Amino acid sequence: MPTETEARMIDPVYFDRQIYALYRAIWERWGEEAWYVVWRSGEVLFDEIEADLGLQADDSPFVAMQRLADYLQRVGYVAEIAVRQVGDDRWDYEMRDPVILPGAQRLIAEGAVPAHISTTLMFALLKKRFGLKAEMVGEPTFAADGRAVERWRLVPL
Repeated sequence: MPTETEARMIDPVYFDRQIYALYRAIWERWGEEAWYVVWRSGEVLFDEIEADLGLQADDSPFVAMQRLADYLQRVGYVAEIAVRQVGDDRWDYEMRDPVILPGAQRLIAEGAVPAHISTTLMFALLKKRFGLKAEMVGEPTFAADGRAVERWRLVPL
């Protein structure tokens, strides 16, 4: 039987608003230096959840990213998620209905630094497990159906 804490779920609208408020305040205080918080928080969170991901020593970067994607879907961060290799060093990362999408879109429209929670987790995974640096290619695209798509280029550190 789940404990009271395990059975309780946080409201996604509230969570989005909380993340928006935190990143808005960080940006207001530190401006572009807020990117440090964005990227460092992904590394810290990856360390916190790494044991929950079921990563194997012989996982390829794709398999490891898929394990992380499955985790993010399982915990309710996104409705659907996919990682696809689209070139030798190019990858598409697609999410449908990430809980922070409304707040992220507001932050971007305001010129602020968005949270990029799952992106920073993926980047931390690639850095810590494979010695790879992921770079965003262009800006994320947002579709009317709730999809957010990022294109990345992977390079050795």
